[in-house]
Amino acid sequence: MADIKFYDFELNLLHIDNAYSSVDWLLKFNDIGTFEAHFPINSPVTKLCMENEYIIAVQGDNQAVITGKKVSSDLTLYGRTPNWFLSKRVTPNFALMYYSPEFIAKQHVAAAMEDVSNFKIVRTSGFTTKIRFWRNVYNPTIKVVSECLARVSAGHKMWFDIGEKKLKYCAVKPSDTGLIISRTNLNAQNLSYTDDFQDSANGGYYEVTDESTSETSWTEIASDKTGLYRWVQVLGGDNEYDAKASLKSKSRKKDVKFDVRDLTYGKDYSLGDIVTVNSEFGGCIRSDRKQITEVNIWYENGNSGEKPVFSDTDL
Repeated sequence: MADIKFYDFELNLLHIDNAYSSVDWLLKFNDIGTFEAHFPINSPVTKLCMENEYIIAVQGDNQAVITGKKVSSDLTLYGRTPNWFLSKRVTPNFALMYYSPEFIAKQHVAAAMEDVSNFKIVRTSGFTTKIRFWRNVYNPTIKVVSECLARVSAGHKMWFDIGEKKLKYCAVKPSDTGLIISRTNLNAQNLSYTDDFQDSANGGYYEVTDESTSETSWTEIASDKTGLYRWVQVLGGDNEYDAKASLKSKSRKKDVKFDVRDLTYGKDYSLGDIVTVNSEFGGCIRSDRKQITEVNIWYENGNSGEKPVFSDTDL
């Protein structure tokens, strides 16, 4: 099983261990991932964690800040991926910005982390689309960054560069790897297809309040359908952006579910990758685009496994 290395916040090596009982990682694209590990109570890690409050765990390319521990018949460590630090910062409200999501997110991360001397932002090229983005209230920085980058199906990551002894951040641009997942390619199994439009809508109305008079009015997002195909609802949100997001959540749900075979994280795919899923049911062939948004990796009793999670994408 892969070693776990423990460091302090200054990235000094404290201990290397491979006698754990189990390890479970849930890595997320554009969100905070989780870590849980179990050790025998007599493990050196128990003493290490009782004597040190601020610890980083590193297993291969995966990293976590230890955010909790439980000591009973064994030792359990709980952690979060390094972008958890962005949940400990607050971004004030700000006026409209019209730049690429990568630039906007970078600006807010830089402001939030300005007091951290060993922090570095790594720029990511290829973000050519500009968006209009603002916030009227204070928010956790992680929320601002995630929502900004999600506008173009992008993400972000933070990691500790052990060699440079720095915490680093970068935006992650989704990549179409050309990977095709299908029974034919022997990398998919247990496929199923669902289609549900019971609660869907293609148009609607949202309520807007005039800040100066407090009067309310209703604005329509027109449907492009007519007759029996025109389905409208009352939408959430008090502005066009939030109302459109509400409408999007009411879209028709078509989904292909499947399990992958013989694919390895970090080798065959990465978080944020765009893949194609080909499936055939009753002679009907479908081709769906999916984005890899999570991966669960575990080690236990000398065995290991992984399971990626796929989400719909407009890319």
